[in-house]
Order: sequence, then C-alpha cells, then structure tokens
Amino acid sequence: MVKKDKRKGCKQSNTHSYEERVNLHSDEKRKIVEKALMFIKEDKTYFFDVSTSIELLAKAVDKGITVYTHSLDNLYILSEKKDILVHSIGEFLNKSNRFFYKPEGKNYFDGIEFDVAFLGATAITKDGIYYDDKEDAVIKGEVAKKAKRVILLAEHEKYANTALYKGMDLDDIDIIIVDPISSDYFVDIINSQDIKLNPSSLIIM
Repeated sequence: MVKKDKRKGCKQSNTHSYEERVNLHSDEKRKIVEKALMFIKEDKTYFFDVSTSIELLAKAVDKGITVYTHSLDNLYILSEKKDILVHSIGEFLNKSNRFFYKPEGKNYFDGIEFDVAFLGATAITKDGIYYDDKEDAVIKGEVAKKAKRVILLAEHEKYANTALYKGMDLDDIDIIIVDPISSDYFVDIINSQDIKLNPSSLIIM
C-alpha cells in the first residue's frame, strides 16, 4: 500500500501495512531472528521495537530478561512469558502500525539504559534509517541514545524502500543483521543506493 504525501521535503512511502508485512519474507525474518537471539543474555535490559521481525524475536526469546517496548504485539506475546519482565511505553495507540506513543514525543526513557536495543527499519537510505510515522521515528531516535548497543534487523529489501520520517543516522547502528544473501549482492545493493555504512558497524548475514 502506497501512502500519498504531498508535503514538501517528505519522502513518499512505498511500504505495506503492518498486517500485510507480517507474512512477507517470513523465512528471511526467521533466519534474522536466529542470529539476533545470540545477543540476548540473562538478566539484561532490552528494547524491542515495533517490527514484524522483532515480533518473531519476542516469540522466540526464552531467557529471564527485562524488555521495554511500544509494540502492541510484543506486549501481548511477552506478557505470556513468566520469566520476562515487560514494560509498556507510550499512552496513545497508533492502530495502523500497532504502537503506543506520547503526544509530545520526548522523555520516554529518563533514567533507563538498555544493554541492547533491537530496532527495525521501514527504509534504509544513504542518509539514515526511515519510518512511516513521525511518533515512531522519534522513539527510535530516543532509544538509540539510551542503548549501549543498537542492533538493526532488516531484510535486504529495506534498502529499496522509501519512508517519510528519519529516526536515526547510519552511524547510530552498531550491528546490522540482514537475511542471508551473498556478500557481493549486498555490496551491489548498498552501492546502487549510494549508502555508506559506518565502517565500524558489524554486518551479519
């Protein structure tokens, strides 16, 4: 579903709705999640983003951890796991993309530090990571400032997407986990989009 936006300076989104994305590229997402699980340790504090890949991560995690999330689906999934302490953030629900947010969009995480933040992406471009909703983009930016390590889960198709609101710079990402593709193909993708990844970022395929 394409969102039309005629505001000056906004990138037009070419992404599907959350419900449509849940069943897209499911095999690729499962392989990404298998690698993401290696970074989850007992008794640590995490942020789980609103993302169809991270929804699968929430289903798979089986350690005693603390999780903050603004995702409606993650909250439901994690609330069923007795060893996980889950915190909800935000006040209002964005029904289309299934996340909670605050109207002013600041001070979500005062006094909180995450060992790892697992983030998704709507689009990865040469100047940063983009999302469909302004409130969601604000949350990602705040999370990146509060995390010791930021891990981005993103299928390679995200490098061809566009979206409206920038959440982070590429330099904010410590680790990128991509679905298994050849390194040559991955290099071709980022070169074709003129994307300059942070040389210190770890790329896992």
